[in-house]
Amino acid sequence: MQCLSFESEYRSKCISADEAAALVRSGMSIHLGGAANVAAIIDGRLARRVRELRDVTVRTYIDTHPFRICEADPEGSAFQWYSGFILGFTRAISRKRGIGVYVPSSWHNVPSFIRNTLSFDVFFLVTPPMTESGFFNFGLTTGETMAIADVSKTIVAVVRKDMPTVLGGFEECLPISRIDFVVEDDETSTFCLPPVAATDADRMIAENILNAGLIQDGTTLQIGIGGLPNSVLELVQAAGLRNLGLHTEMLTEKMMDLIEAGVVTNSAKRRDRLKTVFTFCLGSRKLYDFVDRNPLFATYPVNYTNHPMVIADQPRMFSLNSAAQVDLTGQVASEQIGGSRPFQISGTGGQLDFVMGTMLAKDGKGVSVIALYSEYNGASKIVPLLETGTNVTVPRSMVDHVATEWGIVRLRGLTVQERAQALIAIAHPQHREWLMRQARNAGLLPYRIDNSARPKGVIVKRDSAQ
Repeated sequence: MQCLSFESEYRSKCISADEAAALVRSGMSIHLGGAANVAAIIDGRLARRVRELRDVTVRTYIDTHPFRICEADPEGSAFQWYSGFILGFTRAISRKRGIGVYVPSSWHNVPSFIRNTLSFDVFFLVTPPMTESGFFNFGLTTGETMAIADVSKTIVAVVRKDMPTVLGGFEECLPISRIDFVVEDDETSTFCLPPVAATDADRMIAENILNAGLIQDGTTLQIGIGGLPNSVLELVQAAGLRNLGLHTEMLTEKMMDLIEAGVVTNSAKRRDRLKTVFTFCLGSRKLYDFVDRNPLFATYPVNYTNHPMVIADQPRMFSLNSAAQVDLTGQVASEQIGGSRPFQISGTGGQLDFVMGTMLAKDGKGVSVIALYSEYNGASKIVPLLETGTNVTVPRSMVDHVATEWGIVRLRGLTVQERAQALIAIAHPQHREWLMRQARNAGLLPYRIDNSARPKGVIVKRDSAQ
């Protein structure tokens, strides 16, 4: 009888996508979700109303969708759009509207920021179908979802049949009593992330990391998405490492492979032992089917997964993140390209969270690696000093290891002079002399220096691309 009661309440709250979009009025503030849980069907309906709406504030994060509201309203008079993490789908929008659309934040702190400073008139919450017990699971994206729901006046559940139900630690679902309306979305498929092919440079960097011995039996991993992380995970599997754990921001395809191969068991973890923990998941349909109601996984809000002190609890915590540029003092720029008109390419996300967490590791064995290609389009990505307009994602005081195709160095504890020497040693060979001259001109290096000795901090160094 209880299930029948939930079904009756569910049906009473069902409205069409057009009716849901009609809830939005001029001057309102709304949220369309993020990652695999963007309410794309509502975005399309709102775009049709561009001539009748004004000053609607729209927030998103981890943008996996090219927002129609921005295409329909290029000047932003109807929809004032802001993002917590820009991806390729919205970089063109961001470039046109300016970097003011980005909301800077260290992700573990975002739920608190939302609860203390924001409010939304309508939250369009993408969910899998309601459970028999009357709950709407957050599916692939727990992140900051509960915080958004807590400050929203109206919550519209946008139900997708292909969205998996993911078991959680806490704050991964809402009861139907907190849902105001339901839209059954039969038009939109859940976003699947296309596979990313690894390059030779990715494989070289991955080899440097493994050869440095930074990942050992019992290590807990946080690794992102892309050719480089995939290469690292492939080498981890080939190296015969055992009893690894996963405590990560993002769950990816290659992580599933490690679980299926028995490499990841989570048996050495202190928190969430025997569970793979993440806050959002992006990948293929196969990955989504694998996590669906699978007790091997636990999804948590980002203020748990990314909290530095939670990360610090894990044994042999290893974190790998990428960067756009690193300067010779160790400053890391991962989200914005500088110049006269800076360009936002992503966001801070959880990079700083995991760098801090490994630095505070209670067992003293935490390791963080910032990896980047040594050059791009003929220009060095290790630079003398960051260009004006380039924002720092990780301050030099927190940087641990830096890796390129040419080696890996540990900067922690080094002087500025020693850092410059170490980073020049793993820069592309064609740019090392230039970097040396620039470092001397900037006062980072003395004019007389012994270049014959191996610089301090260099762990792995390649003399060629072989």
